[in-house]
Amino acid sequence: MAELKYWIWINELGINPFLTRQVLTHFGGPREVFFAEREDFAAVPGLGQQDIAALSNKEINHVYRIQEDMQTLDGRILTQQDAEYPQRLRMIVDAPLVLYTRGRLPAVDDEAAVVIAGTRKCSPYGLSAAAQIAGEVTRHGGLVISGLALGVDAAAAQGALHEGGPVIGVLGCGLERIYPSENKALFEAVLENGALVSEYPPGTEPAGHHFPRRNRIMTGLSLALVVVEMPTEKSGVMHSVKHAIEQGRDVFVIPANIDAPTSRASNALIADGIQAASTGWQVLRDYERQFPKLRREIRTENPLKRPPMRAAAWSPASRSRQTAETPGTRRRLPRARRQRGRTPGPAPMAVPPPPSSRARPTTAATSKRPPTPRRSTSTAPAPSGAPDSPRRRSTMAGPRPSRWA
Repeated sequence: MAELKYWIWINELGINPFLTRQVLTHFGGPREVFFAEREDFAAVPGLGQQDIAALSNKEINHVYRIQEDMQTLDGRILTQQDAEYPQRLRMIVDAPLVLYTRGRLPAVDDEAAVVIAGTRKCSPYGLSAAAQIAGEVTRHGGLVISGLALGVDAAAAQGALHEGGPVIGVLGCGLERIYPSENKALFEAVLENGALVSEYPPGTEPAGHHFPRRNRIMTGLSLALVVVEMPTEKSGVMHSVKHAIEQGRDVFVIPANIDAPTSRASNALIADGIQAASTGWQVLRDYERQFPKLRREIRTENPLKRPPMRAAAWSPASRSRQTAETPGTRRRLPRARRQRGRTPGPAPMAVPPPPSSRARPTTAATSKRPPTPRRSTSTAPAPSGAPDSPRRRSTMAGPRPSRWA
């Protein structure tokens, strides 16, 4: 903790992370860099005069304000010397020196983490595909990482949260900033069920050049990148694709219609040899041996997503009997009403009628005819009190026809 302020100080100088790592390697640590003289920096290859001027600035009051702001936010500050700093991210060339976090950051190195990214102006198909893939990744035991932007990023985070999984949201601004403001509820849900991460200290406003740098952190934390709808090669998602390839991460593309304007560039990636994927397991299956917590088999139906039964599923008669009851249940009549109209005696055997049978009208003659027992050609009267046969036929009709005739 004694050196934390020096880590924050050198991180805030604005020097290229690759050059900063060279400076740290040359001097041995941020504290040694802070107390070094201006002429000492000339021995570090690659440093320009502007970089040397920044390293010579020993102002540190802003560092104390950053630490106070993080305490107010109940957040944590991780440096590359901390054990909680993800080793997977530490290994990339331009890894951030400092990470500001809020919430509960999972042990990323023990997770099959997947970035799901796409265009902000996506189609309904893109929203559905992002939520579905993120939900499947979560149910299989993976971890979803999102930039929490509008469109595909937000849909992916919602899909993972809906399945009860944690989400890591990587921001291009300070952790107290909600950008875009429309995603306030989503930010709160991620903070409650996962973590927010940024390399920018509290008070940093979102800026356009922050997000391409943000993308390298997302891919650096993950094993794979899933692209959902990229309209052009100038899209910000292309920065994530380039970072993933440079970092040795797997890249997948969710295919779409060949004439979909929101997926022209992403479909072109498939033609260039990028893997296509249509399920979450296709993304995770290569990591099954490395991460035993991954589950190949998942339930095929999520009861939370089961659509409600339509009213048209019931007949008008049954619907009239089910008022004030829940759909699919049947109200039992009072015992007195159930017994009404019944003749005492044993219950008849239920035999389904043949397909060709039709209801026959009851006449006065047939109503007075005594019932004939089933499977018998005898004309003997039925015992007293026996109920009517469910199917009545004449004794002169000959043998009983087969029900399958």
